[in-house]
Parts: sequence; structure tokens; C-alpha cells
Amino acid sequence: MGVYPFHDGKVEDFEPIFQTLIQANGDNPDVLYNPDKYAEPFLPAAETLVAEAKKFESDGSKDKARELYLRAATVCRIGRFPIVRSSGGKALWELNKRAYLGASPYLSPPNTEVEIPFAHALATTGEASSAFIPAYLRVPEGKPPGGGWPVVLFICGLDHYRTDFEQRAARHAKDGFACVIVEIPGTGDCPAAKDDSTSPGRVWSSVLDWIDGHRSQYSFNTSKIVARGMSTGGYNAMRIAHTHADRLFAVVAQGGGSHHMFDPQWIKAQNHMEYPYALADALAFKFGYDSVDKYAAGASQKFSLLETGIFDKESTRLFLINGMEDSIFPIEDSFLPLRHGRVKDARFLEDRQHVGNPGGDDIVYDWLREVVYGQK
Repeated sequence: MGVYPFHDGKVEDFEPIFQTLIQANGDNPDVLYNPDKYAEPFLPAAETLVAEAKKFESDGSKDKARELYLRAATVCRIGRFPIVRSSGGKALWELNKRAYLGASPYLSPPNTEVEIPFAHALATTGEASSAFIPAYLRVPEGKPPGGGWPVVLFICGLDHYRTDFEQRAARHAKDGFACVIVEIPGTGDCPAAKDDSTSPGRVWSSVLDWIDGHRSQYSFNTSKIVARGMSTGGYNAMRIAHTHADRLFAVVAQGGGSHHMFDPQWIKAQNHMEYPYALADALAFKFGYDSVDKYAAGASQKFSLLETGIFDKESTRLFLINGMEDSIFPIEDSFLPLRHGRVKDARFLEDRQHVGNPGGDDIVYDWLREVVYGQK
């Protein structure tokens, strides 16, 4: 089907990989919960695709090279899925970035890697002020509008990093938005403290400072910065809508959690619902806990947007969207912001699961065009 997280991939790239996993593990799905063992057959398959891409590139076949680099990046994505926490996963993540950057000059518009100074790092949390926040930048081709390009700050999630948004970033660029893609604490290469509930704010302050400082270089319209977060990125989107309301024009929180996602009963059930991997374990790792039990016992009072008072702050314009049958995060977490502060926009889709697809993305693009450009 080519749906997330297999977008940009080909069935024929995965058939031999999964056949190898089946043969090596007796068709036992427990291998999905052993990151290093699971990753083993993915790396050589991705390396082969990268080598093929380079051959086409040297021959001047840019379209074929782009396709193969993206296919290699997809193999790497599934091999390190859902989160980088093993040596095998780290090797695939490094190759994932090299493959995507190999395709980057041939994308429309091209993808550029930028290093954003972590200007708001807090040393007492272990963050280094000398660190950089790695980000990808997509700027529409052609002449910018009079006020400059509106900006989408794309907030990554638990399992989708800055290499994973080719199609969505291209769509935003087609709609006239520059796109800055940034990972959240505890994932990818984000340098922020994952166990500090306030660290996302320091990341976004640093990123927004960089956008403001580069408005002339890239023709950014800094009065029209919108943030979009999906899944765990949606949690961060709800947060930034309140913590940085004065710096954002609007925010989209798609499939986000906010409070009930930290309920111990929900956490203990997560590994047995729609997510194909050990979701509770991955989230525990992302939020800085070394066990699911510790995560279930302590996360709510530390990270809940309700209990920490985030929802008591004034928010910018916020659009909440999700599928009613979401079993990654409770749908009630998307309802909760509606009961606080300013009036929100919302769309909840019947018979849809996490983030509301198919159909949810199209609604987001329509909403952004309407609020930013006044187009219906």
C-alpha cells in the first residue's frame, strides 16, 4: 500500500528481509522486541540499495538514483523502528541519514541539512550550549510571496524522524510553505534532555530564534509560523501551542496525547493494541525511564500537560485532529484541550485509527491553507 512507515519503499526490498527474519527466528514475533537481532538483515539490504543508487548517480540517472536512495532510507527506517536504542539501530540510523541526504539534491524542492545552535540549552540537565539541533529545511522553489514564505515547523514523533517526511514536506512546499523539520527530545539526534519535561521548550525557543535570524536568507515570513506535530509530536504540538503562543500563528496537533496517555492502565495496555512493536517500552525510553513500570508510575505528574499546568496557559490558534479509534493515545487526550482556554478547532474522524488517516492529512493541508492564506 505504500503507507507510513513504508512510504518511499518497495515490496521487493522487504520480502527477502522478512523471509530472513522468519527463517532465522522460527517465525517467532519476539524478534520484533529484540532491536539488534531484528536489525541484522536490514543493514546489508540497505547498503546494496545505496550502492546501486551511487552507480545510477555517477551515470547521470538522477531520477533512478533518487528512487533508490529513498528506498534505502525506507529499509533503514523499518530496521531501526521504532526508536534508536541499540547498536544495530544506530548503524541503520546513520545510513538512513546518508541515504536520505543522497536523495536530497534531487527532491523537489531540494532538502538541505542545517545545524541550529542549541542557544537555550540548560547545563544543569546535561545539555551542552555548544550542541547543535540538526534539522532539515525545504524551501519552495520560485519567487516568494510579498511577505515571504510562511513556515511550517514540523515536529517529529516517537518513530518518525527528520528523514521520514519527504512526501509531507513536499506537499507543504507545494502549498507555499517553507518546512523546518526537527526531532523531539529522546529521539533521533535531538540534543535536549529527554527526562526533563521542560526541555522541548528550550528546543523550540532555539529553533524559532534561528528561523527569525534567517528570515532574510530564506525569505521566511516570521509572522506566519505554524507548527505541526503528529503522534508524540502531537503531544509536543499541544505543548508548544501554549508555551510559545506569542511566537506562533497557529498549531496542528494530529493524533497527539496530552494527559491520559500517561495513565498506568493505558501504558500497561499499549503493547497489545494497534502498534506492531513494544510501544510502552519505546515511550518509556523516549521519556527517560529505564523500565515501563517506572514510566507508568511517574510520567503523569512529570509530563502530563494537564497536571503540569500547560493547559492553563494562553494558547495560539490550535487545531486538534485524530481518528476516533486511536489506540496509540486515547482519543480523550485530543478532547481535553477543548475544555481549557481559548476556543479550538477540531476534527475527529469516525472509523479511523491513529492520526486519522486515510483522510486526516488532507484535512490538515486544507486547514493550513485556509487559516494562513484564507483559501477554502
